[in-house]
Amino acid sequence: MLGRLNCALARRALVLLAAPLLAQNYTGRITGTVADTSGAVIPGAGIVVTNKETQLTWKITTDPAGFFQVITLPPGIYDVVAEAPGFRKAARTGYELPDAGRLHIEFKLELATVTETVVVSESTGETVNTVSGEVAHTITSEQVEDLALNGRNYLELVALVPGVALLDEDQMATTTSLSVTRFAVNGTRSNSNHLMVDGGMNLDSGSNGSQINNVGIDFIREIRVQTSAFSAEYGRNSGASINVVTKSGTDQFHGSLFETARNDKLDAMEYFAPQKATFHFNDYGFSLGGPIKRGRLFFFVGEEWKSIRRLTSPTRRTLPTRANRAGDFSDRPNAIYYPGTRVPIPGKDLRPLMSEDGRAIMRVYDMAEKSAASYVDRPTSNNAILRARNPFNWRQDMARVDFRASDRHLLYFRWAHDAYDLIDPYGTFNASQLPTTPTSRNRPGFAPQLAWLATLSPRAFNEARINASWHGQRTPLLGANWKRTTYGFQFPQIFPGGGVYSDGIPDVSISGFASFNGPARVYLMAPTTDITVADNLSYLWGKHAFKTGLYIIRNRKDQNGRSVYCGSVSFTTSANAGTTNYALADAALGQFQRYTEAESDPVGFFRFSQYDAYVQDSWRARRRLSLEIGLRFSRYIPTYTVANNIANFVPALYDPAQAVTVRPNGVIVPGSGNPWNGLIRAGRGIPPKQAPRVPGWDSPEVASVPAGAPRGFYNPASLFMPRFSFAWQPLAQARLAVRGGFGAYHDRIQGNLIYGQTNIPPFSKQASLESGNLANPLGGVTSALTVMGTINAIDPNLKIPAVYSYNFGIQTELKQGFFFEVTYVGNVGRHLLRQPDINFPSLAALAENYARPSSQRAVVDALRPYKGYSAIRMFLSDANSSYNGLQTRLTRRKGNILFTLNHTWSHAIADASSDTENPDSGLEYTNRRYFRGSATYDRRHVLVATYTYRLPWLRRRKGWMGAVLGRWEISGITRFQSGPPLTPVGSATGVTRRADYVGGPVALPRGERGPDRWFNTEAFATAPEDRLGTAGRGIIIGPGLFLWDISLRKEFRLSERYRLRFQADAFNLLNHVNLRSPNVTTTSADFGSISSAGPPRNLQFGARLTF
Repeated sequence: MLGRLNCALARRALVLLAAPLLAQNYTGRITGTVADTSGAVIPGAGIVVTNKETQLTWKITTDPAGFFQVITLPPGIYDVVAEAPGFRKAARTGYELPDAGRLHIEFKLELATVTETVVVSESTGETVNTVSGEVAHTITSEQVEDLALNGRNYLELVALVPGVALLDEDQMATTTSLSVTRFAVNGTRSNSNHLMVDGGMNLDSGSNGSQINNVGIDFIREIRVQTSAFSAEYGRNSGASINVVTKSGTDQFHGSLFETARNDKLDAMEYFAPQKATFHFNDYGFSLGGPIKRGRLFFFVGEEWKSIRRLTSPTRRTLPTRANRAGDFSDRPNAIYYPGTRVPIPGKDLRPLMSEDGRAIMRVYDMAEKSAASYVDRPTSNNAILRARNPFNWRQDMARVDFRASDRHLLYFRWAHDAYDLIDPYGTFNASQLPTTPTSRNRPGFAPQLAWLATLSPRAFNEARINASWHGQRTPLLGANWKRTTYGFQFPQIFPGGGVYSDGIPDVSISGFASFNGPARVYLMAPTTDITVADNLSYLWGKHAFKTGLYIIRNRKDQNGRSVYCGSVSFTTSANAGTTNYALADAALGQFQRYTEAESDPVGFFRFSQYDAYVQDSWRARRRLSLEIGLRFSRYIPTYTVANNIANFVPALYDPAQAVTVRPNGVIVPGSGNPWNGLIRAGRGIPPKQAPRVPGWDSPEVASVPAGAPRGFYNPASLFMPRFSFAWQPLAQARLAVRGGFGAYHDRIQGNLIYGQTNIPPFSKQASLESGNLANPLGGVTSALTVMGTINAIDPNLKIPAVYSYNFGIQTELKQGFFFEVTYVGNVGRHLLRQPDINFPSLAALAENYARPSSQRAVVDALRPYKGYSAIRMFLSDANSSYNGLQTRLTRRKGNILFTLNHTWSHAIADASSDTENPDSGLEYTNRRYFRGSATYDRRHVLVATYTYRLPWLRRRKGWMGAVLGRWEISGITRFQSGPPLTPVGSATGVTRRADYVGGPVALPRGERGPDRWFNTEAFATAPEDRLGTAGRGIIIGPGLFLWDISLRKEFRLSERYRLRFQADAFNLLNHVNLRSPNVTTTSADFGSISSAGPPRNLQFGARLTF
């Protein structure tokens, strides 16, 4: 059956490919009825729908029931005219149809006496949705342009929608990070939302948490956010569907020049900072749109630049003194011996004994001192404060052409390009403690799209698009701080030429001092490409609007493993036969405790395809009842690598009879068993054509691990997702609607699940030596065989995460342009991901070990059930969640005072809050009931208000009074939000796990609560070794959030067409201290205290010339 289904999908794909290859569309529809004043329907009435911006028209007639519908309408402002013989013509003007929107209009035609038109003007604001039961909200271009946005990032507007909890209030960080995980929608995880631009994918499938293009707000027409029970046409992920609609040209020329700036001189002081942080922000650009040929061909172009000049946050590090770096250790109290002896070195003078590599290590610290903001030359901890430049540069190019080929065919092409460059002095990923690895996060994003809308017949319509989105992310190293030659490292590498930066310095760790990294673990190569092709075919039949479509996506990402091919050196006095009794002296002489070097930097060539199809019926079942019934199908194929150069641990393949023997100190008894017991390779081995890409593909190590696992380590799936919604209009006039719906949604699992599997044996080969000198690493002793370091694994029975969403609500239009709605929204999540350590010892094993004298206790690695391995972080799909929320919304989008007021009262519960959650380090990980509680993204109350007040005085006054005192506006965003649930933990042997609740109130009275003590610390204690902690999950509630952002604008009308607007924005106007979460570790000296806060008041100024 599945084979026949795949053939059917393939045949449909061929039909699509015979036409222009285009992708998924997000158009809307207008429905309505025509009747006379008595309520009798008028069949055959003529309906003309006109797009006011492009003058495109659609003409139809009503059916025998007086019903009409016009579908596949692009977003825009529409006029609708109804006429019938013997009746007066009626016109409704200014209806704003949002992306994927649905409008219903009812006409009451009067008998004609003379030829005349009745014009009923309507606001471009909201209308009651009497057509569907979905929960969706449109952020209009008015809101996009008028509301204060710190960093001018459109994603901040998504947080204005009911049901959205803001997880990070630092708006500027959203601009620089490309992250889309700073909010959670309706109790779903922050990486479960689907981002699109003009219906085309705008999400990096690697993490599901960052975007390809950060669209500039001056290029946005509107943002559509669908949060519950949306139709079968939509939904790659289980969270919200967020679509940005870009601007297009119209029949009139329009354009803008704009600039916005921020400077730290005008910012308030951060609450915990000793001084202001340096920060300069500039954002400037232009846009221009209009007709190339009126009524036929339109264009829109724009370009925007963002520049940030700032310093990193102050960081304290411990550096050796200048005397130590020169070889004089007389200021140290430690006895220092000749290596491997108990013979003291006279005067602790190591200068004649220092090795070339030891001197090179000390030159790294010399470099760090020169770049430090301050340094105290004393043998104390944290004697240096490091700050470095952290600039950000971004540019976006946007171009769009719309072409009306005929009355039956519309086409457009859109090009978007982001140039993104973030310089991090310590490294973007796996950052160094010292500025040895400055990187440029170079991530250019591209998104061309071609679309075609065709009227095939009066009843049949086709929408199609092809969309390609890709970025070329790399983090190349800058300068020379990463090079061996800069410091004079001389040691020979065991595997020369192991990677792109094989001439880089090693990672170095010295007990008691700042460590530093080389380029091997810092450089990331991760370009990704998504090509999506889709087609939607609509057919009208009576009161039914049928729609069916196909969605195909092909993804590729090549990513390196970032292994330590430049070497990794550890200097400690323990387990080091050649120690001097002081780790820093060991480093000066080159006497390492352990040296590790990887043979190569593995690269995974990852791919996946996904095929979705849907069918739906939008049915006007009764005059006042509309139903939407649909089914979406997805053929889900896991991400895999074309070279099959990945491996996985499978518990069912682990054979206890072949287990290695692990001594109490964690060392494996040589020859005692199979150290790779339980591993399996993907696919049927390395394909011959891929062999040159896989170092050591024909080695005995690779051959020793069997192949045969599914290429993505879990099986493909066929997913069926039913959708249903209704809208009932109880009254004759469309001023009240009762709506509800249900839908099943599945997530596309993030690619990071599998990317790290290239670093697992047998494809990750490395040498490890102990107690040697860096001048000749191979002269060291081959390391005793220890258990394998932490690895990731994937459950071969993994299921695709699902969310079942439902809602019921009432929406009504009040007087004077007010709209009110109250909606219950709920969902349950099943088969959600988590990543516990499945190899953590049981409570019984820990208790038995703890009962022994301390000298006889084994290390944790010796107690683990799967011998030969350390932590095994396995992705499982057995987590659950639930969400129940009451969402109320009051809006007014008409007149001089415009506002929205949203309140969400909700509770999100889960036994895992993220894909990688590993509470209690995996202890008793199968006890999901123990881990069930408030999700980390739960925010019990969220109140958000947005408002714009156009001061009415002197707006039309001419002369100097009108120029100075007229056309002022004030707008703002106010947010109150409950604090996050927090769980107290305590450090125990080998694990940090939940603490005990010992009684008493947890929350302190308001007058006693503060940054020094946020909650009652005496209510908790560290749990003993032989049982789980008794404190409930989320028992502590962290500080809430209060933000008041405001914008003041003044507009000057330079002429009939040209307007100049000046704007001043204040973020966190009252400079309210938004404390962040307190320390919840019982064994910490800072238990219960808070050491960081959100951004203080920031001021931003801008100017905008429009025509």
